[in-house]
Order: sequence, then structure tokens, then C-alpha cells
Amino acid sequence: MHMNLLAIIGSPKGKNSNSEHLLQAFLRGAEEAGAQTETVYLKDKKINHCNGCFSCWAQTPGKCVHEDDMSELIQKLRYADILVMATPLYVYTVPGLMKDFMDRTLPISLPYVYKYGDRYVHPGRYEDQHRTKVILISNCGLPTRQYFSGLQETFRLWCSGPDRVMAGSILCSAGPLLGIEQARPYIQWYLDACEKAGKEIVSSGNMTDETQAILQRELLDDTEAYVNNGNAFYEQLLHEKMPDMSKWTDK
Repeated sequence: MHMNLLAIIGSPKGKNSNSEHLLQAFLRGAEEAGAQTETVYLKDKKINHCNGCFSCWAQTPGKCVHEDDMSELIQKLRYADILVMATPLYVYTVPGLMKDFMDRTLPISLPYVYKYGDRYVHPGRYEDQHRTKVILISNCGLPTRQYFSGLQETFRLWCSGPDRVMAGSILCSAGPLLGIEQARPYIQWYLDACEKAGKEIVSSGNMTDETQAILQRELLDDTEAYVNNGNAFYEQLLHEKMPDMSKWTDK
């Protein structure tokens, strides 16, 4: 039996994003293990903001007032065995594209509240809804992993009910290196670990401790050199873009 894996990529850059490099490595491993995969690029979809009207709970149960691409995506989400959420880190959380997607999953929940473990949650609407394993994949431009804490908490709570469970995360600092071809020999070990993680999630449902330990390492040991090079790049870029202001200054 094939596992049904749905990948949602929330970067406004789509296939040109650094998140894409991590995702594709993970998907290679998942497909090698036999998963049937589908990737959705949110930038190519029309997804309106949630109005907060709760019509999907009270007036038209299970159906949003918006007629857009989200109705199709909800059907895909309902039958996914594995959901991969790939996103860059924007202001310590997800970009607006991804947040709109998450907000608009409200119709698949019921309005009632009940206690599940040590927290209160909304139950799922559909009896045939899968208990989906969620994998979080993210990258940031900052040099260390500590800045993912807010993102991790968002997904921990989003997956705290009976319909979704967090099965692992891949959080990559110094993400811009993923898109630099010259850097590939120095970071290939990380992409290899992403591929291995994809294979393990499909094969056994979890990443091994060994793979998790590799993915929790910083992409680079020399963070100061990374920061200095990044600052020098932007300093040069701004120098080229800024007009010569000397003629406007008093001498």
C-alpha cells in the first residue's frame, strides 16, 4: 500500500526558493521508500484570507464562503497520510501564504471543544479523515537554529488534536547557502540527511535518532564568516544601487 504524501510549499518564490532544495531532497527519499507524492505551491493558488465569519461552522457546515482553490486543497489534505509543510521563516513564523492556508483549514474541524490529553481542541469533521503525520521543513537566513522556536510552537499547537501529529522537523539555518551552487560540496551532507529523513518517515513513521542529530546541526561551523560575507554582500549591493549623494551635501 502506497503512502499518500502531500507537500505544501509556502514560499512566495516557489520553485526558486531555498525551501525547495530541502523539500526536494526529502521527497527523493520518500519516493524511494514508495510514497506517492504531490507538491502544491501556494504562490500559484488563489487562497483568500479567512474572514473569521465562522460560516463554515454554523451557516454552511464544512464549506467556506470563499469560492477559491482552498476547497480543492482541503480534499487533498483530508486524505494525506503524510503532510509536509515547507516554508521559509518570516518574522519568526510562516509567510502570509502559508498562514492563509492554515487558517482556511477551519472547515475540516467541528465547532465543539473537548479535552484531548492535557489540552482543549476542536474535533475533526469527517469520520474518514486520516490521522496525518506532519513534517515541518523550514530555513532562515540567520546563522543559528534558535530563531525557529516560535515556528515550532505554532506547529506543535496546530498538530495537538487527534487529526494531526508532528512526526519530525527539518530546520535549517543559513538557508541562502542552499541556493548557491558553489556551496553545494560543503552542505551536501545536510541534503543527504534530508533525503534519508524522507525515506525513514515513509518506511517507519519516524526519523532515526542518528538522522535527527545530523539535521539539528548548524549548516556551517563558522557563523562569523557567514555573517560577515552576508553583510559585505548587502553593503556592496546598496553601494551600487544608491545614487551619489555628494552633490547634495554642503562642503
